Amino acid sequence: MASNIIKVPYWRLSSFYFFYFALLGCIAPFWALFLSDRGFTPLEIGELMGLFGLVRMIAPNVWGALGDYTGKRMPLLRVGCAVCFVVFSNIYWVDDFFYMACIMVGYGFFWAAVLPQFEVVTLNYLRDRTDDYSKIRIWGSIGFVVVVLLLGWVFDYVSVSYLPAFMLVMLLAIFICSLCVRGIDQVKHGEESEGFLVLLWRPEVLAFLVAAFLIQFSHGAYYTFFSLFLEAQGYSKTMIGFLWALGVMAEVLVFLVVHKMFKHVGYKSVLIASLFLAALRWYFTAHFADVLWMLMLLQLTHAATFGTMHAVSMHYVHKYFNGPHQGQGQAFFASFTYGAGGALGTYVSGLVWQQDLGVTMFELAGLSALVGMVIALIWVKK
Repeated sequence: MASNIIKVPYWRLSSFYFFYFALLGCIAPFWALFLSDRGFTPLEIGELMGLFGLVRMIAPNVWGALGDYTGKRMPLLRVGCAVCFVVFSNIYWVDDFFYMACIMVGYGFFWAAVLPQFEVVTLNYLRDRTDDYSKIRIWGSIGFVVVVLLLGWVFDYVSVSYLPAFMLVMLLAIFICSLCVRGIDQVKHGEESEGFLVLLWRPEVLAFLVAAFLIQFSHGAYYTFFSLFLEAQGYSKTMIGFLWALGVMAEVLVFLVVHKMFKHVGYKSVLIASLFLAALRWYFTAHFADVLWMLMLLQLTHAATFGTMHAVSMHYVHKYFNGPHQGQGQAFFASFTYGAGGALGTYVSGLVWQQDLGVTMFELAGLSALVGMVIALIWVKK
């Protein structure tokens, strides 16, 4: 076991996460502002982000099946990174809804393929030491914080229309990092595994996936409209960037200790607590967004609503979908939760926002997380 730990290319894996989530730091807080600057309405923004999420439902399963079948995860991943860069570089010639949708769908199809495949590569390096995953993944959160703070300050002085230039730099860096990771063969677990659909239809697996779907549905309002919501409250772009960064800094701290926490607290308990805190977070965001100290406190709960939730999800996915189904399992999890859940949450939030019901948007998010908690409490096994 010790030799396996020594062989883990910590910094090469961490660098990939750093730039991948630095790119997300460009998208999550500022992409809606960029689209608004381009003249798109809240409903159109919701539809565009919904399309982006819809592609994330399909693409990971296609690429996951290819990765499992060929075993060539890193070459496929590099192709995805390269095509992302080429497709997104056309953003400068796009100014209407149809062509923007084409860019986002084309970019999303290849971008969605990247992370699930890299998660499999990372977990295969770690083998049975999945609790150490957070020590590598933490650098993704750090990358997000760095970019969000930097761009929040920059966009108070220059137009948000410069956002694509920063994104192209990140895409190039991701591709370069992918060239530095060799990857290792898929881990075999001895006996023949059950069929993928048999694994998928287990009650505890379905319950976990539905709970994860609902918490991502609840984040749809946050990832797409939180910046616009804060801007309507009178916050500057610097403060908006700071609030986003504050949430991810809390996530960084939890990634530092979560591997130790799992030695004392059950995975199911962490799952339920994450969902419950998400419900509280969105409800109070709906009613106290104008109170800065309260908003800062609520942003700290991102440590649970994303940080511990993601860490415990990686444990469950790695446990439920092992052997020859690793790639498909990661892909299905990503497509069903981040893809379908995020897309539906984004689209519904856009509809609600268009009707000037911004408060209701976050109340609905809180309700979905609460339902997810009840499902996990009843059906997910310890």
